[in-house]
Amino acid sequence: MIPLKDIKVLELADEIAGPHCGMQLSDGGADVIKVEPLTGDLTRHRGVKIKGESALFLALNRGKNSIALNQEDPEGRKIVLKLAGNADVILENYGPGRADELGFGYSDIAKFNPRVVYCSISPFGSKGPYKDFPASELEIQGMAGYQWFLGEMGEPPVRLGPDMAGIDTGIWSFIGIMAALFSRIKTGVGQKIESSMFSNMLAMIVYIITAHYNPDTPGGFHFTGPFDHAETGYRTKDRAILFGMPLVPGKTEPAWESFCKQIGLGELLEDPYFKEKGMRMVGIGRDAQEFKPVIEPAMENWTSEEVRKIVEGLGGYFAMFKTYEDVFNEPQVKEVKMIEEIDHPVAEKIKVVGIPWKLRGTPAQIKSAPPLLGQHTDEILHNIGYSNEDIAALRKSKIIN
Repeated sequence: MIPLKDIKVLELADEIAGPHCGMQLSDGGADVIKVEPLTGDLTRHRGVKIKGESALFLALNRGKNSIALNQEDPEGRKIVLKLAGNADVILENYGPGRADELGFGYSDIAKFNPRVVYCSISPFGSKGPYKDFPASELEIQGMAGYQWFLGEMGEPPVRLGPDMAGIDTGIWSFIGIMAALFSRIKTGVGQKIESSMFSNMLAMIVYIITAHYNPDTPGGFHFTGPFDHAETGYRTKDRAILFGMPLVPGKTEPAWESFCKQIGLGELLEDPYFKEKGMRMVGIGRDAQEFKPVIEPAMENWTSEEVRKIVEGLGGYFAMFKTYEDVFNEPQVKEVKMIEEIDHPVAEKIKVVGIPWKLRGTPAQIKSAPPLLGQHTDEILHNIGYSNEDIAALRKSKIIN
């Protein structure tokens, strides 16, 4: 038994947020039907290709069944509504009001399927002055203040590299759906969930929000963080590293002094400023840049592995900067199965990120490869009562692929 066995999901979503949420539901055991336009999910046509297949699509759509149809056609809409009648969960990211125009809105579907959990994903939600505004990853990052975190004072802002608003929204949407399904067990009825990229990104900087609201002292890492330099680590003989001393009362200062003596900075401990402030700021914060030119020349006499042994021997924290190839071969990553390999009918063997939440009693699992466009159209239609003749007629009319 896997946790979401027999939960039926209808995914009316493309791009990143909705499909990422649908993938998590599939990993949990749900049966996910992905409704795509005849041209396919937009991500099928973007980014890096693996034997002609989009890596972006492959990364976000494993374990799903694909039906390709024309949702603008009345017959296509009829198919979607039949699927909606059997769904426990519906994921939708058409944009404010568009699902209602097509007849797929929550109020439409709840009339004949009151148990449905309906998650609507949009840039800003259905309320407020921005509710009708379109926005992509870049705009959401900027409006939620994220570009502040990587910029330098007086310099242009810098965006976060990954599409964090999309991935983040997929995670929060999944959490909301789990809460609504649990509520349905108690009440017997479903409900609508609104998941906005803007709200979700603000939720991820919870401690920064509080730290910037009328602080007693405008200082400290959680206040200065938005102005910190992009962290590049400390150079050693072979690669850059990050490290810090143990954050345990009574242990931090002795560990710092021992580290300095072992690494070749013992003489600097005679300077009270270096001894006290360097200990606190070596790993984080804007002030760490003050000590980098002092500490790094000593580090360059050691390999990263040698420094690791010193730091970990003192009970401190240590990390090496790694390439993706390093990550793929990292023993910890392999042990917890966070990089998995699956077979795809076209792309062949592909590496995908594993499942981060581990349930011992009802473990989640990757069920199947990402689908080809319309791969399961006939099977899905048969399951809701369409005959071979009906399917042939729909295909001839270009309502399905």
